Amino acid sequence: MTTVSLDGIDDIDWASLDHAYGPAGDVPQTLREAVGADDELAGEAIEHLFGSIYHQGTLYAATPWAVPFVARLAAEPGTPRRAHLVNLLAAIADSDDAEPDVLADVRTALAGETTRLLPLLDDPDVDVRHLATHLLGNLPPSSAAEVVPALRARRKRERSPRVLAGLLAAAGRLAPSDSAEWLAAELAPGRPAAARAGALWAIADAGHPWSDAATEAVRQLWLDGTPLKNWVWSDDPFGDIVSRVDGASFAELCRTMFDQGTADAARNAIDAVYERCVRSRSAREGSAPLLAAGIDHPDVAVRVAAATAVRDVAAAAPLAADSLASFVAGPFPEDANSGEARLFRIGLEVLLALGDPRWREPFITALTAGRLTFGVLGLLIDTDVACDPVLLTAVRQRLAALPSKRSASSGPLVDSIQWHNEVNTLTRVLHHWGPDASDAVPELVALVPLDRWWAVRALASFGPAASAAVPVLTEVRDDPAASWPHRLDCAQALAAITGDVAQLTACITDAAAGGQAVPAARMALHHNVPLDGLVPALRDIATTATGDEPAAIRVRVEAARLVLRAGDTSAPLAAAADALDSGRYTADAAELAGLVGPAAADLVPRLRKLLDSPHTSHEAALAIRRVTGEAEPLLEAVRRRLPTFGAGPWLEESLRELAADAAPLLPALHELAHGDAAIPGLGIDGREVHRDEEQRRRLVAVLAELQA
Repeated sequence: MTTVSLDGIDDIDWASLDHAYGPAGDVPQTLREAVGADDELAGEAIEHLFGSIYHQGTLYAATPWAVPFVARLAAEPGTPRRAHLVNLLAAIADSDDAEPDVLADVRTALAGETTRLLPLLDDPDVDVRHLATHLLGNLPPSSAAEVVPALRARRKRERSPRVLAGLLAAAGRLAPSDSAEWLAAELAPGRPAAARAGALWAIADAGHPWSDAATEAVRQLWLDGTPLKNWVWSDDPFGDIVSRVDGASFAELCRTMFDQGTADAARNAIDAVYERCVRSRSAREGSAPLLAAGIDHPDVAVRVAAATAVRDVAAAAPLAADSLASFVAGPFPEDANSGEARLFRIGLEVLLALGDPRWREPFITALTAGRLTFGVLGLLIDTDVACDPVLLTAVRQRLAALPSKRSASSGPLVDSIQWHNEVNTLTRVLHHWGPDASDAVPELVALVPLDRWWAVRALASFGPAASAAVPVLTEVRDDPAASWPHRLDCAQALAAITGDVAQLTACITDAAAGGQAVPAARMALHHNVPLDGLVPALRDIATTATGDEPAAIRVRVEAARLVLRAGDTSAPLAAAADALDSGRYTADAAELAGLVGPAAADLVPRLRKLLDSPHTSHEAALAIRRVTGEAEPLLEAVRRRLPTFGAGPWLEESLRELAADAAPLLPALHELAHGDAAIPGLGIDGREVHRDEEQRRRLVAVLAELQA
């Protein structure tokens, strides 16, 4: 079976094709192992396939060549672990993250396997049928004439709720117009709940007109349960569906589900309301009462969901303050991973952000007991809480209670990371407080030899008040076994404490002589120490060929950037050209070329090759603008990048670079800044509203700057 299914696989020059990890010569053996007798080896092989020809949603040149072989294996009833292979094909079919030519080849390869894959709908394995709906529904539109009739035929026989819903989702995705009447008919009250739910989702997904009957079907299906669980088409089908319900009907539906439904229904309502707040600025004020009411729901999962939303939606926070204050007033829950513990921490965050003094006592108690996450601790900085004796004592006690001699590698990995994060945040708080926190010198001195990021910087922020740290800082600065970045940090702290800049200059010189010209130059620039003595070493690094070794290329590009600051363009041009040719750190190389300016004209053809890649298009376009003055590549790169990355510093930089040439972008950007829809892009879960409001403020400011 396996031999027949893989006939011809060794005739392909896989080594000339790339996947996520480089040349794809390992694909044939990986496929053989994926369907082999060794379960452990097969599991690793399947994981490697997902990581190589489909890497976090990205497809590669090897992907379309692998598709026919994966399809043959998946379609053969005797193949072991077929569900994994069907799932892999479905993931590939559902992705559009690839170079245009690769994506076209993938679509062609998938369409060519349509007939072979159709029998999966009748497979005796329900998991295979379920996953097959996702695969078939995401085939190219050219497959619709063959697939949709098969979906309709299977609908008459299917008994699995997940598969039944998937059949309708597949029809709506693959042939939205032709399936509209069918989907509407499936909403009738007498149809199975899964069919109605799948039809609702498909109607929402396809953007068909939404009816009052559809809204009523949502209420009936989700008020007392969850008709779609563990469904391959969506992690949150309810949220996808109610996104189509208009404002008034949406508010009424969610309030009904919260007041009258099960705990699951209430949780769905809270999640849907919060998602509406994430997407719509006008929804935030009106949604605040329901989000705040969720804090008092009897189910802890609902309370946590509501608290998460309240933390992000500023209008809801004052309405929930009393309830959250009552949660944090009691002792910290015994189980630090429980919903109650999460509610406790979110309550502290909200009260801190509001400036409500009820945060202080429980915060200090939990801090001293080691019960706070670094995210909550960091709010002392974010909300600019002033240092006072009680808070400082709590921070010092917590630092003293930590095992100060613990090495970076001791203990379980998770515990080690948690310890690092806590120490890092506590010392960053002390750095933020500056000289007002100088009583903490003894606790920081114990951390200096361990290189805990902010400990040395905090001592530097204390200035002369940290004189007691001079001996240990001097010892580490002069310790040949310590890393040069750490030694330089200690020298910087000594200069801040003693005022002796000469010893910092000497340490910079020693670091350069020790082969660390790049960190030495960074420190010199930070303190306005002339680079003259470092330029020869930096030039050597920037002009020495490194092959394709990524770390060496990164250092070379960084050295070249520093040389450029000294006025030398030849070394940066050579470093940028070699990095672009190697395909490593191409975004950094493009940025370097742009900093060189018109003298980098010979690199423009290389930069243009990067414009089609979503990972490098913006950096390449920005460089082309700086080198040639062309506006169109950067305008197009901004249009492509904005939906994914939002309006961050990258956009501000681009708009300032374009200046008057940004005019074609301004109508859309003004709509983003002043319209109802939130700025698109990836955000941190539970912080999306905050992200939108922060990016909006920055966008408004840069647009005003351009208009001025």
